Amino acid sequence: MTGQNALLTLASVGWVAKCAAADLRITADNFSFGGVNFPQLQYLSPNYRHQIIQKVVDSNARVIRLFIRGDANHTDPEPTLGEFDKAMLDRIDDTLAQIYHISKGKVKVIIAPHDAHALRGTEDAPCDAYCKELKGYFLDFYSVDKYRELYKTRLEVFFNHYPSRNFGGRPWSELSEVILGVDVQNQPWANIHPIVAGESWLCIMATYLKDTLGLGKSNIAVITGGISGPQTLERNQNFPDSALECPAVDVIGIHGYFAQKEDFSATAGTPWANLFVPGNTLTARAEKENKLLLVEEWSYMHTGLGLAYKKQAIFDQANALNHRGIPWLYSSLTFRDEGTTSRVSIDRDEASASTAAIAALKNGLTRAETSRSNFNWTTYLSAPSKPLSNLTLIPMNPYIPDRADCLFGCEGYLCDSPDSCSPSLLCKNSVCQVPSESQPGKIADACNSKKPCLSHLSCVDGACQPCMARGTIPPKDFRKTVVYNNPHGNFGQCPLDTASPFQSLPYCRSPPSTFSYSSYSSPSSSSTDENRHESPPLASYPSNPCTNPTHCSASEYCSWGLCVPCSSSPDTPSGCLGTPCRSSNKCKTGFCNAHGRCDYPNKPRKLGNKNNFDTWRSRKGAGWNAAPKGQERGPNKVWDVPVRVAFEGGEKVKETGV
Repeated sequence: MTGQNALLTLASVGWVAKCAAADLRITADNFSFGGVNFPQLQYLSPNYRHQIIQKVVDSNARVIRLFIRGDANHTDPEPTLGEFDKAMLDRIDDTLAQIYHISKGKVKVIIAPHDAHALRGTEDAPCDAYCKELKGYFLDFYSVDKYRELYKTRLEVFFNHYPSRNFGGRPWSELSEVILGVDVQNQPWANIHPIVAGESWLCIMATYLKDTLGLGKSNIAVITGGISGPQTLERNQNFPDSALECPAVDVIGIHGYFAQKEDFSATAGTPWANLFVPGNTLTARAEKENKLLLVEEWSYMHTGLGLAYKKQAIFDQANALNHRGIPWLYSSLTFRDEGTTSRVSIDRDEASASTAAIAALKNGLTRAETSRSNFNWTTYLSAPSKPLSNLTLIPMNPYIPDRADCLFGCEGYLCDSPDSCSPSLLCKNSVCQVPSESQPGKIADACNSKKPCLSHLSCVDGACQPCMARGTIPPKDFRKTVVYNNPHGNFGQCPLDTASPFQSLPYCRSPPSTFSYSSYSSPSSSSTDENRHESPPLASYPSNPCTNPTHCSASEYCSWGLCVPCSSSPDTPSGCLGTPCRSSNKCKTGFCNAHGRCDYPNKPRKLGNKNNFDTWRSRKGAGWNAAPKGQERGPNKVWDVPVRVAFEGGEKVKETGV
């Protein structure tokens, strides 16, 4: 299935049995949002900075993330440890004022007061005063008291001692009208996972920001800042227990960089859709611990497919995050040339804007402004002026290159109904997936009254098969069809089921009355398009067959051979994904994980024994599995002395010492 034919064929298949997939649509009245990272914004000349900020505001971004650090042409505001350059802070203060006045308070700022890459001089961050003092032993920054106190001084000067010259001399810790949140640091322990030293540092600094410096009193969020660098699907780089269990942390900042698969088996947005399934361990635990989730950095990753796929990758990632209701910030915006980098230039001229990557980013930002979320951000950001979207259909990507192998419904694509995917695939957890070998009801599987097919397939001659698109009857005389409602023509009519009694495959059923084809034929339309409609209730459609929970979507469980939707009532615990539990016997969708939540059965398990099952010891919490029973003392005890590791060029181990 290739090119435009794939789009037309699958779109014409019709709505066979919409919503056999679990109902993962977000109905909460909370809003999501989008934004951008702009590390060098404060270094622009005031007039040019004004123009750039205006363009960011016009793009419908709600948040801009700024970095307090030096670059090739500017020093860090702390050129010598404990001494500060007020002129550099004035530049940032001027930038805050411009953002506030140009956006009329609509756009807010997240501040990263230090970049962990500056401790090593990596990722375009020059080696700063801390870096020179540490001499390569960058982990000492987190474990040695001397550097902890120096960093507290830096935070205190920035947020309490510096008098804002644009906001009446008030400290930044009180400027909640323009500052949404403050990172503890940008990517503390960058690329070190699991954290090898100083786990207490994160909560100590978060508490210092929130309580001592008063950010909590001013309703300015404390954000973790992407703790161990880029997130993967299998690990917890950005949300270790030390972050989720710290009372002073308000927002878990997640950084992730995912590329489109070159074999087209997944889009760049597929990992985000899989990471933030509503009710999974991450989202459920965040709600339990009263934490907000924010994708603080993501971007296009260049592959062998070439730059022709840059716009598609940007739209796919924004689309997935908007669908899951997770706010996001693109990394990063620039005013320079993009080249093959992940950067997106906000300063492209209007004539080329429709063909530039900024067009796809603006599309995602516009949709983010009206997307719904399961998390409440009103403490830190005002609600959008536009009404929240009631869409139940996932917007199609209008930026897929014509030469792409697939335009619609292929593996890894987002889906909102069974017929949103190719007939050989299964729409599960909002993603088109290849059914597992054990999945019952696939194409060519035997079927009968007791063995149903997947809801988008039909049982014909004892085997599951895709249905056939019902085409339009060709007119006998095209000249008589140019006038609508012509009583002598059959323009727009479809053949009846009885028109071809020898046809082997049945026609697909007609779409529900609420369906509008314009929602598919105009993918670039606004998210508030009047032609988009609500989906029919789930009860109107048959369920998929199953023999175990892995055959169903995240908010369904397997009951008597069919996937049954979980209860959505908070008063009747369903035992489905995200439900509090004490044992796996209470979980219908899988097992009870180490955090006391029902987990999904095919989710990789991180804790447990060699058979990969959680044990009573691992579920008891930190300390129980620190060392084997009976070996808590002696040569196998856990050291409390931090190991000093130094890297040359950010990679090689230099030496260890006391």
